[in-house]
Amino acid sequence: MNCVKCGAELHPDQKVCIKCGTRTAAGGHFYIEKKEAWKPTRNMKYAAAGAVVLLIVALIVNSLKVIPPDEVTKEWFDAMVGREYNKAARHHSPEFTSKMQSGISDTRAISDYLYDDVVNNQAQYTIGAPTYDIPAAPTRANVMVTLTLADGRPNEIPVDLIKSGRRWLIDNVAY
Repeated sequence: MNCVKCGAELHPDQKVCIKCGTRTAAGGHFYIEKKEAWKPTRNMKYAAAGAVVLLIVALIVNSLKVIPPDEVTKEWFDAMVGREYNKAARHHSPEFTSKMQSGISDTRAISDYLYDDVVNNQAQYTIGAPTYDIPAAPTRANVMVTLTLADGRPNEIPVDLIKSGRRWLIDNVAY
């Protein structure tokens, strides 16, 4: 008889292995259960594969989603008021960026203007519904941002957007 742990040869009446100290079967009356490694069942494999496929489909659908111009305008406006220049610049079209570089204003100047109205003058703002150049297949959109100043006077800021691939980008702001 051999030790189940270290494999040392044992006497049939021996109760403990001399080499490693493991208890023995002591004559064959002691049953030692061997544990097998865990294996996933077929249903577990199918469930995991289904979850992976579902995740891939969700990622593809999310990547094909086009964010509407009014939501892009809101994200941009929030970034400008919050003075998050890099976040705001991600929503600028290349044409808008080049117009700002060639003119006297830039993202920081526009942000200062909007920050002054919203924070310092305690204005509330609303983002209007977009209007499109061609409703069936729009390539340009206009969204009106209305600032209501503390004294109740409205101030409207038209924001022009252009569609670039699957994204809407800010193309012009009349401030």
